[in-house]
Amino acid sequence: MDVPERPSREAIERLAFVDHGRDSLLLTGEGPLAGLSFAVKDLIDVAGYRSAWGNPDRLRDAPPAIATAPSVLVPLMAGARMAGKTATDELACGMFGMNPHFGIPINPAAPDRVPGGSSSGSASAVAAGLVDFALGSDTGGSIRAPASFCGLYGLRTTFGRVSVAGVMPMAPSFDTVGWLTRNIAMMKRVSACYFGPIGPAAAPRLMVARDAFDIPEHGIGAALLPIAKSLGASTEITLYEEGVEHWLETFRPLQLHDLYATLGAFATEPGRRLSQAVAERFALASTVKAEDVAKAIPNREALTDRLVALLGDDGIIVLPTVHDLPPRRDAPVTAQIAFREKTLALTAVASLTRLPQLAIPATTFEGCPVGLSLIGGPRSEKRLIAFADTLGDLTRKAAA
Repeated sequence: MDVPERPSREAIERLAFVDHGRDSLLLTGEGPLAGLSFAVKDLIDVAGYRSAWGNPDRLRDAPPAIATAPSVLVPLMAGARMAGKTATDELACGMFGMNPHFGIPINPAAPDRVPGGSSSGSASAVAAGLVDFALGSDTGGSIRAPASFCGLYGLRTTFGRVSVAGVMPMAPSFDTVGWLTRNIAMMKRVSACYFGPIGPAAAPRLMVARDAFDIPEHGIGAALLPIAKSLGASTEITLYEEGVEHWLETFRPLQLHDLYATLGAFATEPGRRLSQAVAERFALASTVKAEDVAKAIPNREALTDRLVALLGDDGIIVLPTVHDLPPRRDAPVTAQIAFREKTLALTAVASLTRLPQLAIPATTFEGCPVGLSLIGGPRSEKRLIAFADTLGDLTRKAAA
């Protein structure tokens, strides 16, 4: 769908929210989030609403959910109003927001480019100011990539810390629930409802992953590196001691095998309607070798042990969020695949090691938002947010 140079609020809303989930929901008008609105990615259950998972057959066949996911109950019981359910890449298999069945949500920060996925509608709705925050899921970057593309704060939580009950399982050993906000104050306010009060924290031990800044293209890494070094006293580290390809060779078979074991029966049902990109992804997933999965499992544990030890109780690793600017809305499927593989070199770090990661807006490059990310040890979300709270608006500082 073509998007005007300056899309209207109505145009953004039409593509950000799904037609089958536009009814709002308010359980209580009291609590720490009273007066705020939020959106929910359309693969997270809300009682009485259908979850289509970005697929037309699922929309046709799925009954309304009988229970609300615990991750949604938290903001509802804190007084926030759910404004509706938002678009997602089909079966969460995407990093761009391109869904040929339901359209591409608009990136308000760069309307000629994609908003990122698979939490695409959630990012679009928050960036446009349609809601105060939005829930999404993150397996291999599905919150972090949209956050970078749309100039938002996005939190991938520690694996297992926030319940994924009532959430479409995509790759169960990677899946997490998280949220997107426009500013750190809102990130802090929402996160406190999940983790408890977030107060000042001692200065962290900052580590700039120097080799990670060699991954972005078109000069983006060079633009981000001085910003990363300006965050505070830091040391430079080599993140990919085993080599980038070792990380990817560990991630790929595990994530693809999880995907096929979990959703393969749905995707391969005779007559199933799947987009080209998603059909190709499941075809690839079906070819994963058992020996590659078996080899990757202990490799994952070794990578996790190294990073957890490196981070300790006070460490934060700083790295770019994604490797490039958002693709154009008309980018072909081949370009999507190539982009995904390169950005996975960055997003797979927290995904493999099950660690929390906070994506923060850092600057603009050729008119598009570009983000940095903070990775902490297990259950360090409060420390990441408290530190980000001390940084102020990095994008505004970079423009000064």
